[in-house]
Amino acid sequence: MNLLLKTAAAILISTAALAADPIRILPIGDSITQGGRKDREEYTYRYPLFCMLKDANIPADFIGTRNKGLNGDATWPDYKGTPFDGDHEGYYGAKTAFVRDQLKVNLPKLAPPDFALIHLGTNDQAPETFADTIIKPLEEIIALLRARNPKVVVLVAHLNFNGGAAIKIRPLVEDMAKRLNTADSPVLTVAHYQDWKENPKDPNTDTFDWAHPNPQGQKKMAEKWFAAMKPYLKTVKP
Repeated sequence: MNLLLKTAAAILISTAALAADPIRILPIGDSITQGGRKDREEYTYRYPLFCMLKDANIPADFIGTRNKGLNGDATWPDYKGTPFDGDHEGYYGAKTAFVRDQLKVNLPKLAPPDFALIHLGTNDQAPETFADTIIKPLEEIIALLRARNPKVVVLVAHLNFNGGAAIKIRPLVEDMAKRLNTADSPVLTVAHYQDWKENPKDPNTDTFDWAHPNPQGQKKMAEKWFAAMKPYLKTVKP
């Protein structure tokens, strides 16, 4: 076999391997992750992120034990002829500890994730005991993820708010990420609040109702997730 044929064969083998073993992405969260209300385009960040990965020719598999929205018959559009990959671990209205408890049961059922995208805490803003209601269960979720894959890349979202309790929660999440971050299993924060307009009365609002992202907000979230993932896309599946 000459050099040209060997090179072509190597490319084909490499491409086939990528297609057979896509990057596994586990979206974890509450309603902002699950979405799926029939009365509005509540596709969540998962849909535009799916589209971005497709456009970048990155073989990816969203994983999770759930694949429906709040309304079971809500639908997501295809993208360029490809059906949306709707798998996730999002729970409408859930607190952080509730999602942790679901993952204790559900993670062993899943293939080990390469990336975990965590957006939790929106429903834990009332009490002032954020260390117990948000940080502790987040730490336990990260431990569960690492038990499935010691090299998982964990991206933890800052809440999509520029005021209120989110301001107090933000440094706690940042400190947690710094404590838990390792070279083998990075734990990084994603600042979704930056350039974010949560007020639905703002003509350029990113939300339907202060909390749930509209299509513009969904795209903004996806762009930030994708930017945070990019440095690790080649390392999780060398």
